[in-house]
Amino acid sequence: MRISPLRLWLQSTSLLAVLAGYSLLLLLNQGVAVLQRRLAHEQLVSALVAELQRRASTSQELDALLSRSLLPGLQLRLLRGVPPAKAAPALEQRLDEGWLTSAQPLQLGDGPTYTLLVEQNVSASVQQERLAFWLLAVAAGVSSLFTSGLLRLVLQRGLVRPLQEFTAQLAATQAPPVPSDQIPVAEQPEELQPIALAFNDLQQRLSVSWERQRSFVDGVAHELRTPITLISGHAQRLLRQPGIEATAPSLRLIQQEAQRMGGLVSNLLDLARQDSGRLQLRRRPILADEALVQAYERLAFSSGWRLHLDTPAAELPVAIGDPERLQECLAALIENALHYSPTPLPVSLAADLQGNALVLHVRDQGPGVVSGEREAIFERFVRGSASINSSNRGSGIGLAVVRLLMEAMGGSVQVADALGGGADFQLHLPLLRPLGVPPSA
Repeated sequence: MRISPLRLWLQSTSLLAVLAGYSLLLLLNQGVAVLQRRLAHEQLVSALVAELQRRASTSQELDALLSRSLLPGLQLRLLRGVPPAKAAPALEQRLDEGWLTSAQPLQLGDGPTYTLLVEQNVSASVQQERLAFWLLAVAAGVSSLFTSGLLRLVLQRGLVRPLQEFTAQLAATQAPPVPSDQIPVAEQPEELQPIALAFNDLQQRLSVSWERQRSFVDGVAHELRTPITLISGHAQRLLRQPGIEATAPSLRLIQQEAQRMGGLVSNLLDLARQDSGRLQLRRRPILADEALVQAYERLAFSSGWRLHLDTPAAELPVAIGDPERLQECLAALIENALHYSPTPLPVSLAADLQGNALVLHVRDQGPGVVSGEREAIFERFVRGSASINSSNRGSGIGLAVVRLLMEAMGGSVQVADALGGGADFQLHLPLLRPLGVPPSA
């Protein structure tokens, strides 16, 4: 079930409350008018009886007085005997006219007791009351519309705008949280101050937890580098000794796993340095052909000669970045491509110019990356759906490290579809000098 916005709910509820108040006021006004009319009728009848008793002492004099027209819209009848009960004024309808009827006992001086039946035509008063009722109803409707518009303005300025400003302050908080990044509680409306206090408390606890986690990862990564380096070095030294044909496969496995663990530790260190703002790069000129040739020479043998190097179609301009970190990015992308590209299909390296960026391509012939995952796979500990059917034991942080290194160099990493199928991972590097800008003298 869809929940209506709070502003709409408050506005509609307030409008219903206003309408209910106006309706109760109209009903109360109508009841008061009816009561006043009946009280006026009773006072008129009492005054009339008192006047008749004062001016008439016999039935003949009373008949003479009743035959005269005392008041317009008033009919008097004299009945012999006492009424069975004191009749209260009642509103009756006669020929589409409103009448009030009451009976009062009348004692004359000659002894007999009569009942005076008084009938008063109040149709004019009833019609005036109805007209006033509808005028008040129309005024209540117009007033309700005006109240609704005014209430909308009040809610916009008193509720929506403070909430939007509060939301903007929440969105401006940094990730990871910083202890000094607090929302000024005193500047918030009184109703939002408890929320601001709770958010600041949560921000402080998250900052402490994040700092502990970062220190733990940084410390563990530093502690693991030394034993991993020793394991890898001893495995390489044992492999160089003669007469170890029986244990060579195990030693090669130890060496490979040690190298993989070393790469994982390096990635964790890079992530920790990035989170703490301690990641430092050395920006130098980079030539595309030199960077690709260096990556090819380092990884061609370990790839089973599946790595192919495409010749650039034209001379490419010089880019700027960290050459060593760029080699780490290329190695991570090449390793990823080799895992997802079936053997013996090749993985190709290429370079071209796109706008004011030098682009290095690592193309494979694997299943590719679906469009909905092309941003998510560069997040930490996220692997694409193609990894389900793959034997790759990746940690899910390799591509995340590639992105943070490329962004630290002022570039970016993207993935697109390769021609003929597969994925085309692209490293975008800023040019040392934008195209069209002459070199400085």
